[in-house]
Amino acid sequence: MFNYSVNINSDNSLIIEFKGEISLELTRFILGCKQNIEQAQLTGIIETVPAYNSLLAIFKPLEWEPVQTSSTIEKLLSSAKAVETSDSEKHIIPVCYDASLAPDLEYVAQRTNLSVKEVVNLHTANQYPVYMLGFLPGFLYLGGLNPKLHCTRRDDPRAKVEAGSVAIGGEQTGIYPIDSPGGWNIIGKTPKRIFDITKNKPAIAKPLDTIQFTSISLDEFNSYEH
Repeated sequence: MFNYSVNINSDNSLIIEFKGEISLELTRFILGCKQNIEQAQLTGIIETVPAYNSLLAIFKPLEWEPVQTSSTIEKLLSSAKAVETSDSEKHIIPVCYDASLAPDLEYVAQRTNLSVKEVVNLHTANQYPVYMLGFLPGFLYLGGLNPKLHCTRRDDPRAKVEAGSVAIGGEQTGIYPIDSPGGWNIIGKTPKRIFDITKNKPAIAKPLDTIQFTSISLDEFNSYEH
């Protein structure tokens, strides 16, 4: 059980803020709270949005009463339990670390005092839990990056980073799901589509899933079928 506070966030939302370090245990509890709120089918509710240490509940502005709803949510949270991980999935993401697709790989190697091969080996060695989605549609916030690979973000963010770019920013690694500006260090690229708006579930993964990167050659990248 984690301590939390429920506060009015805007004219149509409440935010539940949880105390505690970012962890899979906290993520599981936040998802349990999300489940309780959604099952209650509160009047006017549109959706709930989980983050690292918070849960946002969004309502139709004219169909909810903030004080009463806050009290109801407090009661729902008192019986919340962490969700199980039985439906979690592991996703294998092929990544080409060829220099032509990895403009910052050499820089990351220099900053971390590693060889390019060591960076690739360390990056593909771990399994990365998905904590949340945010920033961009389908952008996965991953934990588990080896501390040896921690590398500060770029001083000059790019105006465009291509979808599928795999990057390191600070203590995190991630995959750009769509073309967008970005300041993380690009160390490779996946040919796999990470976000597809035409699918029932557009994002490739959900919170509590795990990501495993595997290295592929440039030829394999170019011949990959989505």
